[in-house]
Amino acid sequence: MDDGLDFLDIITLLGFIISVENLKENLGQSDKQDLQRDLSEKADKILGEIHSHLEAQDKKIDLIMEKLNEKN
Repeated sequence: MDDGLDFLDIITLLGFIISVENLKENLGQSDKQDLQRDLSEKADKILGEIHSHLEAQDKKIDLIMEKLNEKN
């Protein structure tokens, strides 16, 4: 038995290194997808709040316009 690395040991080591790199890449992609999903959800919430605020402002403007028309 030889104490050095033989061809199969080197192939096994290379396979392990490639597997670790693939795992890192997959985790990186998963993190990116999670971040994009989170940002999208937050953007949707913010846009919903803006829309609600604008609707409330429209109602206030309509009420002001009605009051002004009543006085004329």
